[in-house]
Amino acid sequence: MPFRLIVNLILVLATTLVAGCAALLPKATAETETSWKSFEDAKRAYDSIEPGRTTLAELKSLGYDPYLYPNVTVLDNSDVINKYAPASGRDEYLEAGVRECLRAQTKCSAYSIDLKQTHRDRVGNFFLDFVNFKRRTEITGWKFGAVIVIVNDRVAHKSWSGVPAVHEAEQNTNPLGPLQDSGPSLLRR
Repeated sequence: MPFRLIVNLILVLATTLVAGCAALLPKATAETETSWKSFEDAKRAYDSIEPGRTTLAELKSLGYDPYLYPNVTVLDNSDVINKYAPASGRDEYLEAGVRECLRAQTKCSAYSIDLKQTHRDRVGNFFLDFVNFKRRTEITGWKFGAVIVIVNDRVAHKSWSGVPAVHEAEQNTNPLGPLQDSGPSLLRR
């Protein structure tokens, strides 16, 4: 073996020992760009919206501005009707703000936002993960969604859904390790 290759292998091994094996496992983050940094921030902004009182300008200052903040979807009145008023439904069963939207027709729109922030961390034994015998991924984060119905530049209705704390785990076990994915390709030859 050439001297340079041996030195490189020793450096890689030393780095592994110093950094710790778990530090070499992959990590990933998925974030929806928004003005809110946490579930609590998003929920706090949502809670400050008052149907019948909050104006469009106030709504935009809270972070619901599709032209200033990314990931805010503008819905027209037909989208609102499809979301809240099924074709066979009767008006009296709808929320007051949604009924107001139905009557206002083109003067009704809505802002929809669907946010998530998740972190995927591979944990466990570096060697078993590296050779594809056993991989465990822990997923943490939060999700928040809201729809704000606006009639004549004033909030008429609001609804939200979300998951304040996501905590999931994925585990993949391959008894054949690195050969696990080779089987089907060998059969096709």
